[in-house]
Amino acid sequence: MADKLEWMNKHFVVVRYTELADLVARENYKIQPGLEPFFAGPGNAERIIYNLAKADKWKDACELMAYLAHRRAAVWWLYRCVISLMEESILNPSVERDIATIGASMEPEVPEFAKIELPKPDPAALAQVEAVLADARAKAKEANAALDQDMLHFLEEAVEVAFQEFKRVHGIHPVDLLKQVGAQLAQPRVQIDPASPILVETAKLKAQLAAVQKETVATIKSVLPAKLPAHQKKLSDNALSAVYRWIAAPDEENARRCLDVGNECPDQPGGLLALSAFWAFGNLMPAGDQVIPTPPGLAANGLTQTLLLCALSPGGARKVTERYALYFRLGVEVLTGADNWEASLADSRMPHEQLPEPDWTRGSDKSAVEWQAEAGVAELPEDEKEKAIRRLIAQAGGGGGLLPSSPAGGAAPREHGSGASPGYKLWKPEQAGTAGNGQEAKPSAYKRWKPGVPEGAPVQENEDGKGNKNENRNSNAYKRWKPGDW
Repeated sequence: MADKLEWMNKHFVVVRYTELADLVARENYKIQPGLEPFFAGPGNAERIIYNLAKADKWKDACELMAYLAHRRAAVWWLYRCVISLMEESILNPSVERDIATIGASMEPEVPEFAKIELPKPDPAALAQVEAVLADARAKAKEANAALDQDMLHFLEEAVEVAFQEFKRVHGIHPVDLLKQVGAQLAQPRVQIDPASPILVETAKLKAQLAAVQKETVATIKSVLPAKLPAHQKKLSDNALSAVYRWIAAPDEENARRCLDVGNECPDQPGGLLALSAFWAFGNLMPAGDQVIPTPPGLAANGLTQTLLLCALSPGGARKVTERYALYFRLGVEVLTGADNWEASLADSRMPHEQLPEPDWTRGSDKSAVEWQAEAGVAELPEDEKEKAIRRLIAQAGGGGGLLPSSPAGGAAPREHGSGASPGYKLWKPEQAGTAGNGQEAKPSAYKRWKPGVPEGAPVQENEDGKGNKNENRNSNAYKRWKPGDW
């Protein structure tokens, strides 16, 4: 895609591991069949991820990133992916099909591409055909007049002899037979007797099948709760709220909350992400007397399955591969330190709560391919199509799947005091969350980072207490961060 330059040559910093060997040994990562050439050579996981992306293997690159990323950052990344899916639903909301419609019609459905449209009457074309026939008759009459009349009379008598022989054998003159066939074709089609045995038995069979279908639907609905769009949206919002609280404060209480709400809707991306956040907490018995560690790879596998649920969700504005490409770019922003949750903490509402409600009254089973065709973006190049989709989402009240710091969005970082989100530019430590050898950094490994400052602000030089001078544009430019906080 044309925006590959946005992510090339960016280095991951918010990761737990850097080498493929660590992922295999500690996270139980499995190399999928057919991808072995990408894993040949040096075992640097970042290199492998970018090679997969260059080959447009977005899904495989995203899955490896889920195993590689620091768990808290990975959950934030997936949270952003779910939000992008919700933004697509603003444009093309999908309503689950009522099971009562399955098998309700006994007539076979002819797909649109196989339907034959009867030609409409065309008086001009009909007049043209009649003119051609009239011209042919006139030329035939002229040709007959030019023939030897005695020879022509002899041929007519010979033809009549042959016709009489046909009548003797079949009981009807050929000319009369043609007239009879023409008259039959002009008559309405013969109606089959409704009391015909085959029709009676067909009606009985259809009635039996309809009774079975009705009973089956009633049984299913009696044991399975109805999936109403508003109720499903509420469950998803509850799950995403729990996920966001865990991201902001990954403690035992929030982990337990993720488990509870995730179990209410594990078949939704938000619900599965909540369960993944619980697994990412690292203790399967929060607030218990003993710690039961999360099995290796469980949290990462939950994150990859959440990605798959997002990518395969019906409706929306993007196809599966287009969604995975977007999720990859979002992941790169997070893993390179260009995006995290800090700016959103100053808002009074969580990011998913700021999206407008989808209009479920116009929800349908329209696919993303059908929506793109109707929206007039299907034939655009991939990069232009993505920009068009982002514009439509932004016009509908969503963010368009863009990060505030993303170059593709054209939006500059917001400065401190300019609104709900502080404008601190994110730190980019040399080593974040890792000691450089595959081991996680010690909690005591403090570093310093400096928030961004408005362009044009006066530069001051302050001493750091050790005689070193630092450029500063405000009195509180330096904050402290700790890798363990990620």
